[in-house]
Amino acid sequence: MSNLFIQTPESCFDKIEDFPYIANFMKESLGLSEEYKNFKIAYIDENKKGKKGVLLMIHGHPTWSYLWRHLIPFGLKNDYRVIAIDLPGFGRSDKPKDENFFNFDSYRNIILSIIHNLNLKNITLFLHEWGGTLGLTLPIDDASKYNGMVVFNSYLGNSLSNIAEGYKNWINTNINTENLNVRAIMARTNRILNLSECNAYEAPYEDKTSKLSLRMLPSIFPINSNSDGFELCKKALHWWEENSLNKVLVIGGGRDPLVPVEKMKSLSKIISTDEQTHVINNAGHFVPEWGMEFGEELFEQLVDE
Repeated sequence: MSNLFIQTPESCFDKIEDFPYIANFMKESLGLSEEYKNFKIAYIDENKKGKKGVLLMIHGHPTWSYLWRHLIPFGLKNDYRVIAIDLPGFGRSDKPKDENFFNFDSYRNIILSIIHNLNLKNITLFLHEWGGTLGLTLPIDDASKYNGMVVFNSYLGNSLSNIAEGYKNWINTNINTENLNVRAIMARTNRILNLSECNAYEAPYEDKTSKLSLRMLPSIFPINSNSDGFELCKKALHWWEENSLNKVLVIGGGRDPLVPVEKMKSLSKIISTDEQTHVINNAGHFVPEWGMEFGEELFEQLVDE
C-alpha cells in the first residue's frame, strides 16, 4: 500500500443502488510521476460500439460518476458510447494523501491521458462544476476530437470578479473543513434525493484521511494570476471567443446559489451555439440530479443536427 494514496475498498460501494455499471480502472500512461505508477483512475465505459459518438462525463465537487445515473440511460438509448470518470480523490478512484498532488495541470492531463489511451473521438463532453472548469479547457489542444458539449453549473475560472459570492464562500468552507460531511451537503442541497442516494455520495470515503481531495480541489480553483491553471483558463476563454464546437448547450439551476443563472448566461454568450441558458427551475447546484425530468428533451436537442 502506498503512503501517497489510499485505494478505496470495493465494499464501500456494496449498497449503491441504481448504478449497475461495471467499474474499469486505468493506472498506466496517466502522466503521473513514477511514485504514482500504481495510482488508479476509475471510469465506467458502456456501449463501446455506440454509433452516435462518445459521451464523456466529468463530475464536479464533491460528487463522482454516480451523479450521471439519470442521464446515462438516455445516452445509451440514443446509442452513444458512455464514459463517466471519477476524478482523482473521488468515487472509486484512488485518494491522494499528499497535498502536492493537487494542481490544475495534473487533473487536466489525467483527463487528456484517458482520452488518448482510449483513443476517443467524436466526443460530446458532459460537464458539471469542476468538471466544467477543467473540461472547458480541453478543446484548445485538439478541437477535432470534440463534437459538442453540455455544461452544467460551471465556471471557466480565471477571474475572481466573475465568481458569485456563494461560490467564494463555498470554496472557503471546503478549504477549512477537514472532514466534510458529503452526505449532509447532498441532502441539504438536493431535497429530491432519498437517504440511499445521499449515502451513495458519502460512500467513497471510509474516514477523514481519505477526504483530502474535498479540501484541496477547491483550493486550486484558478481565480487569480498566481493560480495554477489561470493562464490556461485565460487561453481557453480566448479560444472560445473565436471558436466553437458543433453543438454546445449550457444548463443552469434556477435555485443554484453557487453558480447563479446570470453567471451561466454570461458563459452562454461565450461558448454556447444558441447563446441560450437552459434553466431547470426547480434544480439547485446539482442539476444532473433532475436528469430524469429533462433528459429526453436534452438528447432531442443534442442529436438534432
